[in-house]
Amino acid sequence: MNTKLQIPKGYEDDMRRAIAILKEAGCTHIFLFGSLTSGKVRPGSDIDLAVRGCPKGKFFRVYGRLLREINHPVDLVSLDKQDPFARHLEKQERLIRIV
Repeated sequence: MNTKLQIPKGYEDDMRRAIAILKEAGCTHIFLFGSLTSGKVRPGSDIDLAVRGCPKGKFFRVYGRLLREINHPVDLVSLDKQDPFARHLEKQERLIRIV
């Protein structure tokens, strides 16, 4: 995990677990964005993750696993698809690579 990034207390275990799940699924690049990167975390804030290199056919399976096994709500975006939101994140440089 990016050691320069300050993950708020209470999110560290979920972040470690999420990274392990994504790596186990074969995702090659993992990024964080949203409130955890901007310092605007509030009670109930979710964990916003983006991935690249997730093996074909595994994205929704791994997303479901994250939703079941992580205590905080999770949003997962694939950067491999031509999704307008993913392109926006990349253009605005709002992604922090953690793996």
